[in-house]
Amino acid sequence: PKPWTLLFALLIVALVAAPCAASAEKGLVSLADPREAPAFELPGVDGQTYRRDDYRGRYLLVNFWAVWCPPCLKEMPSMERAYGQLKGDRFELLAVHVGPTLEDAKKFAGEHGLSFPVLVDESMALGTWQVLGLPTTFLLDPEGRIVAEAVGDREWDSPKMLEVLRGYLDGSSP
Repeated sequence: PKPWTLLFALLIVALVAAPCAASAEKGLVSLADPREAPAFELPGVDGQTYRRDDYRGRYLLVNFWAVWCPPCLKEMPSMERAYGQLKGDRFELLAVHVGPTLEDAKKFAGEHGLSFPVLVDESMALGTWQVLGLPTTFLLDPEGRIVAEAVGDREWDSPKMLEVLRGYLDGSSP
């Protein structure tokens, strides 16, 4: 095999394995120094275009995932259930499929009945988000700043996680 093939394979393994090792705590980590979330404009599997700035004034959970990532697929059902409980005027969720293809992401979203928007970043232009592994999820505040993050899969609808997310929404979390 060519050297770049081996390098690519190692990168894929690292992207999938890193979150497993890093997610022992399984919580949402608040950032002491919130940072501005990079702007984006991405297509959704529904044919719409989604932009970060369209969500100013609400909390936005941005999840980076891929159909080839087992931990990503594991957390999607709990993410859907959490979205069902939290969606509204103050909260939205966007799942960004990293890499090819729009068709794969659309098929997965349809087969699993995902009701939140699924976006596709085929060109992997969102590298500026500092995604260290998949899945990685960021919570943006109403001003568009990243205030919390999670690397690795989570049970998004667990009572503790829902309590933390609701704490942000009602202003009782940092």
